[in-house]
Amino acid sequence: MDIMGHDLGPVLVTGAAGYLGSQVLLRLRANGVPHVGTDRSGAAIVACNLSGPDAVAQLLRDVKPSVIVHCAAVVPKSASGYDDAEAARESVAMVETIAAVAACPIVFVSSMTVYVQTTKSPVHEDDVVPPVAGYARGKWLGEQALFSRKRPGDVALRLPGLFGLPRRSGLLYNAASAFLSGRDFSLSGDCGIWAAMTVGDAAEYLVRAAVGDQSAPPQAVNVGYPGRFHVAGAVAEIAALCGVAWQPSVLEPTVFSMELGRLEQRYGILPVTLQQRLAELVDAVRHEIKA
Repeated sequence: MDIMGHDLGPVLVTGAAGYLGSQVLLRLRANGVPHVGTDRSGAAIVACNLSGPDAVAQLLRDVKPSVIVHCAAVVPKSASGYDDAEAARESVAMVETIAAVAACPIVFVSSMTVYVQTTKSPVHEDDVVPPVAGYARGKWLGEQALFSRKRPGDVALRLPGLFGLPRRSGLLYNAASAFLSGRDFSLSGDCGIWAAMTVGDAAEYLVRAAVGDQSAPPQAVNVGYPGRFHVAGAVAEIAALCGVAWQPSVLEPTVFSMELGRLEQRYGILPVTLQQRLAELVDAVRHEIKA
């Protein structure tokens, strides 16, 4: 594969059996980019314990990657999981191990949760107030481990929470399913700023980062759709698409937006909106229900 005018090795994708990593593999394959996936499971991909320096070193000797897309992480299964300090430490240990061993650029899947202590909106990449605990702090510490290498090409993409098939769960999917099935749906309190991008669009940005300019300085990049977002508004949009009259009980929802100038400069911005993706989600759920 000719990337930026050079013949390079494959793209190594960690967490390749997961929700996001599997989508990255699909897009690399569709674009004819050589790639290797690794996960704790060895089903159709290379198994590797990413917390073990020896195992990671052997993996990199075998694969000889040109770029690593690091999707692997301990992902919370519930709201309370975002406070799990031990899970966050495990995720940070993986980043530290890979960063210490790899000689190639790393594309790190970070998160907009690094802005949890930040009051400014829209947020610029330099506006982070370091998170104090849990998942958010783990992502921030992962970024610090990556950038301590001072290696050109390293980048941390700060992704929103993700939604969309093949995941058939999550707040937005459940809202569409409830509205289309005639069930009640409610939000309990302020449910934060999650679920603001489809997994497919997130994977597309990761692929663009993997095959892009590897001479760029190491930095964080906000990733998202243009505009302001809050969950109550997204659910209200889904309700309208389903033909349901619905009013959120959240009086002052958390509104979130990111400055995307750096994203546009480095990778371009996909010509799609959150509203379009919500409409596609509703269409997919409606098709499943009718089937």
